[in-house]
Amino acid sequence: MQGRDGNKERERPELITGSSNNTIKYVRSLQNKKYRDLHLRFIAEGQKMVEEALKSDFALDMLIFSEAWSDHPLAVQALESGIRCIIVKEKLFKSLSDTQSPQGVLAVAGQKEYDFQKALKQNPGFLVILDGIKDPGNLGTIIRTIDAAGGDGVVLINDCVDPYNPKAVRATMGSVFRVPIYREGRSSELLEKTAEAGFHIAASDLCGEDVFAWKGGCGRIALIIGSESHGISREVKSYAHSLVKIPMKGGAESLNASVAAGILIYEIFRKGRKMDG
Repeated sequence: MQGRDGNKERERPELITGSSNNTIKYVRSLQNKKYRDLHLRFIAEGQKMVEEALKSDFALDMLIFSEAWSDHPLAVQALESGIRCIIVKEKLFKSLSDTQSPQGVLAVAGQKEYDFQKALKQNPGFLVILDGIKDPGNLGTIIRTIDAAGGDGVVLINDCVDPYNPKAVRATMGSVFRVPIYREGRSSELLEKTAEAGFHIAASDLCGEDVFAWKGGCGRIALIIGSESHGISREVKSYAHSLVKIPMKGGAESLNASVAAGILIYEIFRKGRKMDG
């Protein structure tokens, strides 16, 4: 389409006003794991998340903006990249959001499948294996911590919460677009392959050695962190080469899973290979 000056006019976002629109119903359905699994899509909400999505190599189906955000630079960037952009009224946007006070922008992104065999070829390598983590906020925060520490990926076993749950995605603060996430069904087979690939498997356990006294020094390591309420399962524990724990000097009996994970990840990573300054 040519403008009066002969230049091509910039594409404009679509305007959708009705809650019964098929696109709106589709996006709203992605709040449910059943439909995320069916369509292999998820929602990334908020300015920071959408900025990270646009910088990533994830497939982006569309961006949706509330009316107040219709002139935001993200809309221009997305349109120039050929990504579908939609404007909706504030009330309709809130019906698509998982937050109490949405920022006014979200993206629908394709889920990504990673090949675990490639993860096993990392040398040096640092993987975090999560055994039955149920809280999406904890999962997202752990993924963010792995990203910050420079780890090579997170492996989910034994019915962990969906990493593409909106709360989990939001808690990653964009790390979901950088950290490989491996969702593996059979934990025994996975752990056998991990050990055969030369990874030292260390598991967080209350009966383990003080992690600060633990010698470490393994170039390739897989750290297992268990669920908030039950820790690691007996079967998973049987594959560990080392058991480690965080010493508790005060009155608290335990730490939040993501806090404990952060301490363990940095201490074990520090002992495994040098971190850049």
